[in-house]
Amino acid sequence: MNTATHHLVLQGPDMQENLAQSMAVLCGARSVQHIGERAFRLREARQRPEIVEVCRGWRIDYAYVPATQRLDGFGLLAMDMDSTLITIECIDELADFAGVKNEVRDITQAAMSGEIDFAESLRRRVALLEGLGTETLERVYGNGLKFSPAPKPLIR
Repeated sequence: MNTATHHLVLQGPDMQENLAQSMAVLCGARSVQHIGERAFRLREARQRPEIVEVCRGWRIDYAYVPATQRLDGFGLLAMDMDSTLITIECIDELADFAGVKNEVRDITQAAMSGEIDFAESLRRRVALLEGLGTETLERVYGNGLKFSPAPKPLIR
């Protein structure tokens, strides 16, 4: 990557102007541009391994983007996958292959009714699937994993 033609975009819950300025010095950026509440663009930044360490330490997301790339050209689609993006509930299909579909269904129902929280229900359901190999995932993919029609126009 030719970093002279790239900007470094930084964002995170603890991202502040003084940290952005320090990182600009570290990567030799030409200037710092405040682009959001907790986001900055360091113009013409050089890629440095220290940037990765600082970002990890401060829990900052970062990306080197081409200088010609405008942020308004980015898009994001966030959604649930099972029964939204795809037509099946993967964990139910895996449970069926494992012979524990009823047990998984009961745990899911307990979570939906508020008897147990989601994290606990996920731990219990995944524990029931312990030992399933990748071939089981491949069977689920091959036997019925299809995209739902509604999200298709939203994905490019």
